[in-house]
Amino acid sequence: MLLSALVAMQLAMTPVATCLQPGRTGELRSEWMVSAGAARSVALFQSAADRTYGVQTVSWGRSLTRPHGPGWLRGCFVWAVEGTPLLVQFAPRQIYGVGIAPVVWRWNFLPLRRWSVFGEMSMGGLWTTDPLPEDTKPVNFTAHWGGGVRWHTSPRDNVVFSYRFQHFSNGNQLFTNPGVNSHVLLAGWSRRSSR
Repeated sequence: MLLSALVAMQLAMTPVATCLQPGRTGELRSEWMVSAGAARSVALFQSAADRTYGVQTVSWGRSLTRPHGPGWLRGCFVWAVEGTPLLVQFAPRQIYGVGIAPVVWRWNFLPLRRWSVFGEMSMGGLWTTDPLPEDTKPVNFTAHWGGGVRWHTSPRDNVVFSYRFQHFSNGNQLFTNPGVNSHVLLAGWSRRSSR
């Protein structure tokens, strides 16, 4: 029984050949990802706390490198573009928004047999129906950093769970630079492709 558990654990931890890496015919080089989640803001510097919002994202990324790096850091660099077709702030008052992040830098660690891990950071913009937070503008700069886990349900499909620390602010366009800093939990799906 112990031997079976050790063999199963070794098989689960054996890296598979792909890392969305370019260069060989049939390898998985790009990925579409759709996710939705909820967020709660925290007080940090000049940021507004006690806000809750929901967010939906769609991203497309392409691997730009072959796997490299030492040991457990080994992975591939991906440049992605992420759209936010819907952001809804529920409290303290309802606000709607859309956004785009043309710079999403993602590090895909080498995948294991059934799951893989990634880390990412991004920069972009957010446009809302009302200023977010109040006394600013309805146009904000955005940034996030975080990571997630993909659970491989097939050779190309994944269930994705991720966390990000999200920042919105006016980028010092006004006399003060209040913002919103939030913990965001997301769940979604991704599909990898050789194109």
